Amino acid sequence: MRILLLLCLLAAPDDPPAWTQAKPGEFPAAAAREISGELIGLDHVNRTGTLRPDRNDSQRTDDYDIALPFTLLPYGKTMFHGAYAELRDVPIGTHLHGLFYVQDAPGKNQKPAFNRVLQLEDDFSRFTRLKRAWRVDSVEIDKSKLTVTGVAEDGSADAKPTILQIGAATRVWKGRGIGTLKDLAPGLKILANLTVCTLKGPGRCVDLWVDDESRAAAREHQFEVHKLFQREHGLGCWIESVDNQAGTMIVTLFDAVDPAVLKEVQKAEYVAAAVAEENLRTYDQNNDVRRGPVVSVKTVPPVPGSSGVQLTIKPNPLLEGYRPKRYLRIFAGSWRIDDLPREERVYR
Repeated sequence: MRILLLLCLLAAPDDPPAWTQAKPGEFPAAAAREISGELIGLDHVNRTGTLRPDRNDSQRTDDYDIALPFTLLPYGKTMFHGAYAELRDVPIGTHLHGLFYVQDAPGKNQKPAFNRVLQLEDDFSRFTRLKRAWRVDSVEIDKSKLTVTGVAEDGSADAKPTILQIGAATRVWKGRGIGTLKDLAPGLKILANLTVCTLKGPGRCVDLWVDDESRAAAREHQFEVHKLFQREHGLGCWIESVDNQAGTMIVTLFDAVDPAVLKEVQKAEYVAAAVAEENLRTYDQNNDVRRGPVVSVKTVPPVPGSSGVQLTIKPNPLLEGYRPKRYLRIFAGSWRIDDLPREERVYR
């Protein structure tokens, strides 16, 4: 299977190897490969999915559209509408940009399988992060054509325009509500989420945001969705070390959480810890959590996947599952811990 994989950095003599392995219990090296494509399948409970990679001239035509199964790393994050998200928040058909690692080192004469994901982001999030937008050049509703040029915050622009498909199924967001394609006008700077990219040209517009207010509304809504999920499920982390004599353990919180939510845990006097699997599913968090004081909060240099925040906590008692490099869900002392739906629990 040949799938075009683009290096995040241009090749240079001192660059990392062509692939980097994501090893259990370690945050990966900075080198990752970027793969873009359409989300065509997902299992939100186990944080897995399938991507149809974008086509590229360096691929053989026989290799076009070969499905790429993937698994989010325990510390992998998803960005949607410019805010943190879970895979479950992303609709099927959304065009995504991902940073991928190899799970297992390839054998001799084998190609590495890039199937472990550090980050996924929709077009909205990517343009927001890069401080870019689409400038509307022309709108031809009768021809289902929207001609745009990518522009950056510093005023630089793409050398050539891009023609996107629009139609009656395209949602247009204006202010705090819904607009129409007639709200598109030359000169506007917009954001777009696309689908069927490269399969049908540059892509078909699923959603368009025509002003700052509509983009802020999308971000704010997704933040509230994210915050609710994190409070109900806890923040993902792994255990760095356990001091059985002192009854304490040091945990490193993952980067897959909005800083505003992370601060709630950093400021907490007490937390609760639930043992989780690698996919961050807990067993029976309502009954399995153990609570205890936060002994200290430490900041360490962040690396991809790590928030840079370490907590020393003293749950009572230390459970069998509290072992180095095992996974936990951490809840701030003020968060209510309740049952999860049956299908989300490891123990049913």
